[in-house]
Amino acid sequence: MSVLYLLLVAMVVLGGGGWCYSRFLARTVGEDATRTTPAIRLNDGRDFVPTPTPVVFAHHFAAIAGAGPIVGPVIAIIYGWFPAVAWVLVGGVAIGAVHDYLATYITTREGGHSVATIARRLVGNDAFVALTLFLIVMLALVCAAFLNLSAAALTSRLPFTRLDLPASQTLFRVEGQKVVIGGIASMSVIVITAAAPLVGWMYIKRRIRVRYCSLAAIAICAASIFLGLYFPVAFPEQMTLAGITCKGIHCWMLLLSIYVLIAAGAPVWIFLQSRDFINAHILYAGTAALLLTLLVGGASGAGVSDPLPAFNVAQGSAANGPIWPTLFILIACGAVSGFHSLCAGGTTCKQITSERAARNIGYYAMLLESFVAVCVIAAMMMGTGRKDYLSDVYPKLGGFAGEPNAVLGFAMAVGNSAHLALGAPVAWGALAGMVLLEGFLVTTLDAAVRLTRYLFEEVWRTLFGRFDIFAEPVAEAERKQWKHSEPVPAGGDGIPIIPEESMSPPAPAFPIATMGLRRSVLKLLRHYWVNSGLAVAITLAFALTGGQRALWEVFATANQLLAAMVLALAALWLARHGRSVWFALLPAAFMMVTTLASLVLLLRKFLAAPGQNVTLLTADIVLLCITAYLLFAGARVMTRRFSKGPQAQPAD
Repeated sequence: MSVLYLLLVAMVVLGGGGWCYSRFLARTVGEDATRTTPAIRLNDGRDFVPTPTPVVFAHHFAAIAGAGPIVGPVIAIIYGWFPAVAWVLVGGVAIGAVHDYLATYITTREGGHSVATIARRLVGNDAFVALTLFLIVMLALVCAAFLNLSAAALTSRLPFTRLDLPASQTLFRVEGQKVVIGGIASMSVIVITAAAPLVGWMYIKRRIRVRYCSLAAIAICAASIFLGLYFPVAFPEQMTLAGITCKGIHCWMLLLSIYVLIAAGAPVWIFLQSRDFINAHILYAGTAALLLTLLVGGASGAGVSDPLPAFNVAQGSAANGPIWPTLFILIACGAVSGFHSLCAGGTTCKQITSERAARNIGYYAMLLESFVAVCVIAAMMMGTGRKDYLSDVYPKLGGFAGEPNAVLGFAMAVGNSAHLALGAPVAWGALAGMVLLEGFLVTTLDAAVRLTRYLFEEVWRTLFGRFDIFAEPVAEAERKQWKHSEPVPAGGDGIPIIPEESMSPPAPAFPIATMGLRRSVLKLLRHYWVNSGLAVAITLAFALTGGQRALWEVFATANQLLAAMVLALAALWLARHGRSVWFALLPAAFMMVTTLASLVLLLRKFLAAPGQNVTLLTADIVLLCITAYLLFAGARVMTRRFSKGPQAQPAD
């Protein structure tokens, strides 16, 4: 199939299908664009910040995309490009975008609280603790996987021959017989991060129009790449600091960890929101350039002599396991991703200014991500031959030396595609692919660590809410959030503008007084820098003990499992308010069966060599146990609710 036809089919399915289905969903759930959002009602200048929709869309898209729509398809295309494309298109419209929209919409309706807190209100306190622990483990896996991939991108090296460069070239840094192509992206990351507070100050503090902030962001992006060309930042493969020998990739892991530690505790507009806004311009421009390359190449029939096959199930199964459930797990963020619900309920719902924005951001950002995944598959089809693909992504399967590097496989596919379609040097295309991928990676890292910080804070409030250190601030926050001087209006759908008073967590009437060591420890647990540090510590523990491929498999499974849980939670929420639930319940059932099958396969794999993957084996067992409990708790609540029969609906 021509790449051109593939892209046209993707545009019709994602654009047309998404437009029709999203409008149906909005009518069904009772979307109301006039309802006041938590960002406006609870504006605190740190987490709840009313923000223009284009800025929030840029932040949300950059945060949810990460490496998922790139690395997942690159790994999964071993089964053939047709199964990968089919899952992305069907999953994106009918499952992934539905999941993202419902997560954004419901967390907005519930006062900007996370999906874990909503689970507490619907299923109970025990379910809240179990789901929160699940989320912490999953987010640690997300951060660890992306931290590994980000550091690998910044330290990637290739022989001169793969980049079609002469030995006398000066564009890239050279180490031995290899070219370091990650140094330019490293400088770009540093410059954009340093400039982020300035852009945040422009649109939040000075209220400068978004289009002028965009011009500033474009200038910063261009300057970051220009400086990277002349001053690339690259660590050697191995180095010694203060008598300690470590790999260059580990140095990048530590530096990135320091950055996300700071970003997770600082006000959202200083780094997280503003950095994503700047970086989104690289993502938009890179995606547009990739699309242009594919359109031109598809129209001219450009391609390699030994293209990847449409179906390659036997070899894919030999490499990773059976096509079901493995393919549906490996391609996570391009089709459906539970991590998106954490972004929706962690930062996005605290910034949007209308419920219509919840749909425009939640649903359409997922469709854009799905289209990025299709473009990645198309680039692999056009610019990668079977031999090069195996040498980069599955070296052992192809009989090659070296470690698997999906990041490198994507960058080389972009370089070759640009050369075949536009006549551009392979090196320039590979560099563009690396900068694009690195932008996706870092924007997800800082968001994920901040979300983990939120989860730790909610756990401490639940466990220690009876003590004065936590009880007084929580009680005050609840009064501000749930108490209103005006009557609580009901929307046209009968769903209140805020949750009922009985759904808010009760504050203790007589909190327990604390003193001494206990008081000091509880004070520490309240501090956001401490919780950010805990999030970073767990991330590093997973990143330094698990390999890239094994981390991706466990992360992707946990990620899809969370999506199934959130869809089931959304169905329960909709049922509580007398709404139709089939569009959430059917995808939830499919994803639940698929991910549980994957967890069982991974458990068998890790048990075959338990000493090699102790941390990942433990994570797999924890995820299975928590899932079993949550399924039991959810089924119990649904049975009780439906046994009571249909509930009367409030008048419009």
